[in-house]
Amino acid sequence: MRILGAVKKHALSAGHIGCVGDVTTLNVARGCAGACVFCHSRCLPGAPDAGQLLLYFDLPQQLRGEVEQRRKAPPPSYVVFSTASDGFLGGAPVLQVTRACLEILLNRDIGVSLSTRGMIPEDVLALLGRHARHVRVTVPLPSLSDEYTRHWEPGAVLPQQRLYLIQRLLQVGIQPRVRIEPLIPFVNDHTEQVRDVISAVVGLGVAEATIGFLHLRPGVAEQLQREAPPDMQRLLLGSFPSEGDFRHLPAKTRVGGLRRIQRIAREHGLHVSACHCQNPGIPAGRCPVAPPELPTPRGQQGALFE
Repeated sequence: MRILGAVKKHALSAGHIGCVGDVTTLNVARGCAGACVFCHSRCLPGAPDAGQLLLYFDLPQQLRGEVEQRRKAPPPSYVVFSTASDGFLGGAPVLQVTRACLEILLNRDIGVSLSTRGMIPEDVLALLGRHARHVRVTVPLPSLSDEYTRHWEPGAVLPQQRLYLIQRLLQVGIQPRVRIEPLIPFVNDHTEQVRDVISAVVGLGVAEATIGFLHLRPGVAEQLQREAPPDMQRLLLGSFPSEGDFRHLPAKTRVGGLRRIQRIAREHGLHVSACHCQNPGIPAGRCPVAPPELPTPRGQQGALFE
């Protein structure tokens, strides 16, 4: 992975999550070292070429100035961290920026919500544990198969490493939320594969999980055609209606899949739901984004970024 320096106008940005509302976001990089075949962030305008990552080296200093100045509005109650990248993938330079930004936010009692397909180092786990009530960590775990990870998430850590991360989060006082997603037709959505994931996380002490089905945002279908295993491409893309730029599996397929997985989860004592903004047309709830003891921001926060 080639890491290049980049600059941005503001450290904090105004964002919107469909089933939550207005949020404040922070990305340490443009692009993602995870290189997931289904990743929509790699298709966004301005995304770097494959094998490159644009890292905001000066982001900690910029962030410190923004939260200390406060400008026209107080700092946000929490920040959704790395919505279009992964702060724990890409090696030491990425981790250095991530660690510094987390310290700035948490030492000012600003909550952090983050998701990672990487490993969180012990010193950062200790930091998160000291501020556990201000922290939400989500760990995507769509399969226990190393082969799945190598084919579909080649830059991410392997499933056993993610299970270890879940265990360590619990040990430092953070109840992680597991995301069993994306569920990809004919790849990792089989009953026994999902049952194995559920059994593994329940065995560690996880109480809640979310699921999500693969959906094709603009550019993702073309990316799948370039990078997905050749024997799966026609079968997979044929599962999606051909109309529109934002393509979902048929609602009947997703409702049936959700109910099937929820039955398996109940057998193991796990509560499973789907978020509404990524799963329109099926019974779903809100994204588990906000740290559990912090309020969800409502209304406009644009004054922070003027």
